[in-house]
Amino acid sequence: MEKLSKADRDYREKLKKKNRNCLVSIVFLLICAGILFVGTNWYDLKIDDHALGFLTGFFSSICLAFIVVVFRNHRIMNNPKLLKAQRIARMDERNLEIASKTIQFSAYMMVIVLVILSTVGSFISRILMLTATGLLYVFLISFLISYLYYKRKL
Repeated sequence: MEKLSKADRDYREKLKKKNRNCLVSIVFLLICAGILFVGTNWYDLKIDDHALGFLTGFFSSICLAFIVVVFRNHRIMNNPKLLKAQRIARMDERNLEIASKTIQFSAYMMVIVLVILSTVGSFISRILMLTATGLLYVFLISFLISYLYYKRKL
């Protein structure tokens, strides 16, 4: 492998860290699928067939997406030309700004949807209202914690 620049080495380490996070996520999803399988087959856990199929497909598809990301990153890490091209494309200021605006808009939409869901849920189902409100609290608390962390770190 050719000699990599410091920026390329740093980006390669970022990809390694991302691969580790993906592998941890894959293991977590497989554990969830295993719990679902064991619970429904060995412990006679009652779950709707539609929900079982949905969750199985959900866990499988997310695992597959993470596996594709791991293999793609591995291929990029082993090819210096691809690594440099990927680093330049990902670290471009325009792409970073697009990603930042996208995440910001998505967060606003999620908060709006959760507020509407908790309001409408209060008329329909107490569980729906509590779930939506709980998710809203989780989002807001995680936002506050990450804000304070990055305010101190950066």
